[in-house]
Amino acid sequence: MAHSEVETSFQVNKLWTKDFFLNLLVAHFLLAGFFSLFIVVPAFIEFRGGEVWEAGIIIATFGLAGVIVRPMAGRWILNSGPKKVALVGIGLFVGSTILYIPLPSEWWIVPVRMVQGVGLAMAPVATSTIVGNLAPEERRGEGMSYMGNSISIAQLYAPVVGVFLMDSIGFSVAFIVAAAFGVVALLVATLISDAKTRIPDFAIVGQDERQEEGTAPLISKAAIFPTLVFLTYAFAMAPVSVFLYSLASDSGLPENFNIGFYFTVMSGMTMLTTLISGRIADRLGRGSVIVPGLLLVGLAMLILWQVSSVGLFLGAAFLHGVGYGLIYPGINSLVVDRVPARERGSALATLQQAWDVGASGGNFILGPVVGVYGVASAFLIVGIGALTGAAGYVIGSRKKL
Repeated sequence: MAHSEVETSFQVNKLWTKDFFLNLLVAHFLLAGFFSLFIVVPAFIEFRGGEVWEAGIIIATFGLAGVIVRPMAGRWILNSGPKKVALVGIGLFVGSTILYIPLPSEWWIVPVRMVQGVGLAMAPVATSTIVGNLAPEERRGEGMSYMGNSISIAQLYAPVVGVFLMDSIGFSVAFIVAAAFGVVALLVATLISDAKTRIPDFAIVGQDERQEEGTAPLISKAAIFPTLVFLTYAFAMAPVSVFLYSLASDSGLPENFNIGFYFTVMSGMTMLTTLISGRIADRLGRGSVIVPGLLLVGLAMLILWQVSSVGLFLGAAFLHGVGYGLIYPGINSLVVDRVPARERGSALATLQQAWDVGASGGNFILGPVVGVYGVASAFLIVGIGALTGAAGYVIGSRKKL
């Protein structure tokens, strides 16, 4: 591809291109499939005979594959392009989701969950890298906000749909619909330009010349500090994605209340918040949204720890959504800011390992804790963790980590 053609696709002020829009759709439909399983998979584990604490351990295996595969995704993206990596990741998600249907017992879910983890370790890194490549530097936070909104729209309805299908028709249909979302993402991804979404040669020249051409680090050192901060948010998602179903039962919420509405409220507020948070991050700095976001998420988890009514339950969802809407564009933009162009894929892969270690792997810790102290204890622990993350960002920024 000619230098001038590449440069045209990376115009200084142009954000909304065909590939940018298609990429948002890919992220939306892929995550809709994943989010629709948030409540379904833990319930399926119990349906197959598993205990509540076992659900935490089984679901945590999702992150094991990500820890191994995600660092490689940055190199694959640099060498093969983000489109191809996204296609492979989405394909793995679709295939593994269908495999849930014939499983005879809860522990058979482990290998399927790990394959699904590989798919979700690859595709989101690729779609985030595409945003980093296409968004002009001065509009990077805004671009990440739109990515966050495409995901939040999926979370707005997908968990509710998953719970509805599970309760009214059955698990098999819920899994089929989740896979169908993935198929749509796969079809849309084929329309994205491979050449235009790669890192252009002119953006790499002169950057980090010590690295051999075509290589990228497995772990981006510059992304470690933001990843540790983001880990405290991801850890908060561990009990939300696994134990919310049990928390609602233990807290005496009405049996006919669809707990998927937690994600509807959360995502609605994330959407509204990201309409402005990316621009705030661009103008006032990344910390201006990251710190208050973590504080709000911490407060939301502490409310869930003592939740006793639908009002408090949805109030926690409200705060959680606003908090994540502040964190998402800020932390992603911070990572891209800190690395040269060739390292974007690796840096975003490093950042997203927080999901593997925190949101998934965190349940290796929380599962046994829940078995001893009860479901509510998990929300207390992660609430304190999020507050600690806010303090850690302030301290680390002053020390320029």
